[in-house]
Amino acid sequence: MERSYSRLAALLGIGLFGFLGSVWSGPSTAWAAEDPGVKVFVEKRCYTCHTVNARAAEVDKQKDAFIKQMGAEPDEEGESEKPRGGDLSDVGKKRDRAWLESFLKNPKPQFKDDADCQKEAKKKDRKKFKGTPDEFSALMTFLTSLKQDAKQAPGFASCLKE
Repeated sequence: MERSYSRLAALLGIGLFGFLGSVWSGPSTAWAAEDPGVKVFVEKRCYTCHTVNARAAEVDKQKDAFIKQMGAEPDEEGESEKPRGGDLSDVGKKRDRAWLESFLKNPKPQFKDDADCQKEAKKKDRKKFKGTPDEFSALMTFLTSLKQDAKQAPGFASCLKE
């Protein structure tokens, strides 16, 4: 009889453990997996002008890995130059996929007409997206998923038409 209770307790324990494991499994592998859009954001060096404060840890991790892969050491104190393009944390709330695709294929028409913004639009780093269709798609999926609140740097003013 005592053996039956031990066996029953063991089966209940295994069942409970399995149930709890299916309900709460800690960090999922999907969360831990690399987001291909973040990887493209970093490899195309979008981070040199833009931040994504809502996913800063993920972007920074990818950026550090990318910089090391390129044979350099990550900057311990952050970027030496202030990002000019603003925080993209809310870009998926503000812009739809069609607008983002159009902008990344030909950004200059989306800039305001004032002299400072037109000067910004002509800078050599303000260019069309260059990459594969798969990279473009991954980047679009990443950007349209950004629907948190943006935290723009003090004094930041967007040069984009609304």
